[in-house]
Amino acid sequence: MKAIRIDSNKAGKRYALVPNNGTFGVYAECSNYAAHVVGGIAKTWRYCEKGLTREAADALLARKLNGKQR
Repeated sequence: MKAIRIDSNKAGKRYALVPNNGTFGVYAECSNYAAHVVGGIAKTWRYCEKGLTREAADALLARKLNGKQR
């Protein structure tokens, strides 16, 4: 997975914009407990949405980076 852009929001949650065979996706970095990893925390990238156009993916990434709006 080769990201075009990786950025984080104010809470420290990291998001990435990734191309995939002509479409784009937005992925979030997740931290989960894993006993087989040194330190016990494994970092993985999980998709928020896939199969988007570049404009839609940029808009979603911008919304994710702004954080929760109340």
